[in-house]
Amino acid sequence: MRIKNYIYIAILAVICASCNLNQFPISEIAADDYIKDDASLNNAVLGVYNGLYGVLYDEWAVTELRTDNARSRATNSTSSDTKLIEQLDQATILTSNGYVGGYWDACYKAINRANTVLSKLDVCKNKDLANQYKAEALFLRSHLYFNLVRLWGPVFIVTSKTGATEARQMQRSPVEQVYDLIITDLEEVVSDALLPEKMPASDLGRADLNAAKSLLAKVYMTRFKPGSSEYERAKDLLHEVIMACGNPTSGAAMVPYDKIFATDNELNAEIIFAVRYKSGKLGVGAPFSTLYGPMNNAGNVVMGNPKHYNYPSDDLIAAFPEGDLRKSVSLRESYFNATTGQEVTGATARYCNKFIDPAMVAEYDAETDFPVIRLADVMLLYVEALNEIAGPSDEAVLYLNAVRGRAGLPAITLADVPSKYDMRLAVRKERRLEFAFENQRWFDLLRWGTATNTVNDFLTSEAFYGGYGYKVNTIQDWQCMLPVPMSVTDINSHVAQNAGY
Repeated sequence: MRIKNYIYIAILAVICASCNLNQFPISEIAADDYIKDDASLNNAVLGVYNGLYGVLYDEWAVTELRTDNARSRATNSTSSDTKLIEQLDQATILTSNGYVGGYWDACYKAINRANTVLSKLDVCKNKDLANQYKAEALFLRSHLYFNLVRLWGPVFIVTSKTGATEARQMQRSPVEQVYDLIITDLEEVVSDALLPEKMPASDLGRADLNAAKSLLAKVYMTRFKPGSSEYERAKDLLHEVIMACGNPTSGAAMVPYDKIFATDNELNAEIIFAVRYKSGKLGVGAPFSTLYGPMNNAGNVVMGNPKHYNYPSDDLIAAFPEGDLRKSVSLRESYFNATTGQEVTGATARYCNKFIDPAMVAEYDAETDFPVIRLADVMLLYVEALNEIAGPSDEAVLYLNAVRGRAGLPAITLADVPSKYDMRLAVRKERRLEFAFENQRWFDLLRWGTATNTVNDFLTSEAFYGGYGYKVNTIQDWQCMLPVPMSVTDINSHVAQNAGY
């Protein structure tokens, strides 16, 4: 069975529910009773994947919305959602922000599911399967902790059941310790090859060795600087993944950009790891068409009452060069009204298009998968690593041009990027356009150390912000970290809050 067809096993909702670090959940007792053999352990592993649904539901708000790619759609709205979005958009975030608390909770629920799997490996009689399940749990837990540590800095390290008394006394672990856990877990998966390089057809959609290598490389490049052995190791891992994925050296050798996200082309050669969704009112449909579709579109873009979140900025629209095929896939500035026979334009017609499924027949129930790691991500990280280590090279230009070529853009030469600085700007621009609305931009800005300046340039140049009846302030470095949610500090008053909140 494919993961998309069986990840929604109903019992997972019972056995894999989790706590908010403040109680001992009865669901964990149920898990102890339920997980007794290979099959039930496999179901528990699928429950970890299932946990990514809650994570992705709010991830756009704590990542993409905070960048120069997206902004609030309207001004002066009195709706509670709009106020929460404005906080994230303008870095005036309160500890009570529901998106911040929702993302934190969803990550820890999924982490708890991974910990449950890791605590029950001894029930699996098949050693190879036990290794695979262990590796999948470690990979998914590492992905979650990697996001948490980049968004909050110090966070709770939870690797086993946590009772109420202990939870109320816990302190966040230093960033160094969180990264040590992530790296140790991923290095075990990669070094011991606990996952196959590619999953068999029966298990497509589950994390494989290429996914683990890609994630470890990105962790290395985030945590360590060029010149370190870990940064060099990242370059080697990325190269291994590119080779394993067929080593595409031209745009023609890659999946066409508009086909990467198509519901009739899922798990294509571009996808290294994705969160899979299935429509049909099964409880595992993708929410993005409803979250991102334009309001009041009368069913001409997507049915129902979409929210119009993740609204594309003027800055992003202007960043796409003429002829870039990625622009119309990523966003739209108009749509056709079949009833009036007119093209609808203007601010109300602009929307994030990348994950819209026009065939959706029920709200929050689209078919569209969400890519977490793509081949182009690996290729552009490889270009970045090559440049940061040794400067521009023919090899770096080759892979950069493959991504550009697929987008319909002309090739560049070494003469166009004569210095490390020039190549750095080129690859950073390419990453912005390639991964618009894929929740990559904020993490890239943090890795490059440019988040504060980029956001401030955006807040002071985007014409939209002049429409507010008050001054939109520039931000300081501390505002790049999210506040520990009020729901956590209310329960554990000993928790240190991030500076400034």
